[in-house]
Amino acid sequence: MTSGRVILRAATLWAALSAFSVQAGISAGVQLSAQYDSSVLPDPELTDATTQAAWGQKFSGYIGADTMLSERWRVQGRFDHSRSQWQDITGYDSDIQSGFIRLSRRGVWSPELALLAADAHVDGRDFLQLRRVSPAFGYLISPRWYLRLQGDISDKQFNDYPDRDSQQVRVRSTLYWLMDKTDRYLSLQGGIKRENAKADLYSYDAFLSRLRWKQAVGSWFWFLTLKTEYREYQQERVSLGEARQDMRWRLSSSVEWPLSVGFRLTVEAGHDIYHSNLDVADYSQNRFETGLHWDY
Repeated sequence: MTSGRVILRAATLWAALSAFSVQAGISAGVQLSAQYDSSVLPDPELTDATTQAAWGQKFSGYIGADTMLSERWRVQGRFDHSRSQWQDITGYDSDIQSGFIRLSRRGVWSPELALLAADAHVDGRDFLQLRRVSPAFGYLISPRWYLRLQGDISDKQFNDYPDRDSQQVRVRSTLYWLMDKTDRYLSLQGGIKRENAKADLYSYDAFLSRLRWKQAVGSWFWFLTLKTEYREYQQERVSLGEARQDMRWRLSSSVEWPLSVGFRLTVEAGHDIYHSNLDVADYSQNRFETGLHWDY
């Protein structure tokens, strides 16, 4: 366990204990989901890779704390644990633990600082350790317009792929058009990302965008999201005679129904299109997930 994750989990525990001491909010929840992927793709570097459809299930839970330090300053902490198991395929069952602590200010001007750590296992083996620092700043331009700027500085360590160990910097801005507060809005996000890997073959620059619509319909909510990412890799591949280039499109639609006190049902369907000059990374897939949630 790295020192960064030790510090983060200690801070998350501190946030929870401090929340108890001042009678602040404690939250917890569990989720049971079924998931489908039409194109399970092995490592893109494997030239003999084949794809197949797969069904699986996911179990997850969390505990969090939310406390006010003063009239405007707020501290939140949360720890999540999720486990996915897939049917009829091997090499994809995952176990992910993550935790974060966030300091933020309420008001027209809203600075924020978040620390996050995650530890992922695949088929019982260490796979990825992630640490991230995320400063952000929000500004309520008017009752209908809100602007948020965020930076992410990440460090990723892969247990079995040391050449992919990397440091990543991402900057993004999001503009919200609040038509009915947070019950109905349209948001547009744009950003850039640079990933510097240990091996230049896996280093790249990326341009990101996201368009999202949220609509309240009675007691349930509908979301429609389109994400794009264009990647330019830095090193030429001998097999291609040029550097790798990817263009990714991800479209999803989801609904959320409150069932009774604490319970809600979610359903999400998505279609992804990945264009790449690396043949094995050029494909499309359909995704589906439905889950039952209980939140306290």
